Amino acid sequence: ESLRSAIFTGQLRPGDPLREMHLARDLQVSQTTVREALVQLEQVGLVVRTPNIGTQVTKLSPQELTERVELRMLLEEVAANQAAPTMTEEHFTELGRRLDALGDAIARNAYFEEAQADLHFHRYIWERSGNRTLYRTLDQLAIPLFAFVSILRGASRQTLKDVVASHEGIVTALRRGDPEIIREAFRQHFRSGFFVLGGVS
Repeated sequence: ESLRSAIFTGQLRPGDPLREMHLARDLQVSQTTVREALVQLEQVGLVVRTPNIGTQVTKLSPQELTERVELRMLLEEVAANQAAPTMTEEHFTELGRRLDALGDAIARNAYFEEAQADLHFHRYIWERSGNRTLYRTLDQLAIPLFAFVSILRGASRQTLKDVVASHEGIVTALRRGDPEIIREAFRQHFRSGFFVLGGVS
């Protein structure tokens, strides 16, 4: 929690090294505890651990961000088109609950919670596609992206109020089930993301 807070308040910036011995001393805990914390932070994409080199706060180059966004947009369209025909009212109720959780995090301008709720929302659509390989691929692709974007938003203290609207468009498109409408909803979603982050989302 201390490390996560330091990342989201900008005390630790993208690319900063995280040295276990120094952190253990500063936080007055064992190196084992620090190591376990770094593993957990790695699992949510907040840090990157490189064998024989060390750990640093997640940092993606502009090219890496662009590549991940472009690939995610293509794959998420596929997942949504596979999911739409299978979704019942029960599924849309669950998606609505996840959208409400996202809206709550946005209202509180809670960066980490917003990123997790956002990922939770999208994961449900990937899951409903029934394509396990696609789900795993999107998960591996998107987690570092969600984390890094969240770090940047937190560091710049951005207001998140404009984020939720494009998610509502996705729900509407899934209800319609038309591939063209779904495609446009996701394009609008990603355009909104780029705008909210000033070109990086």
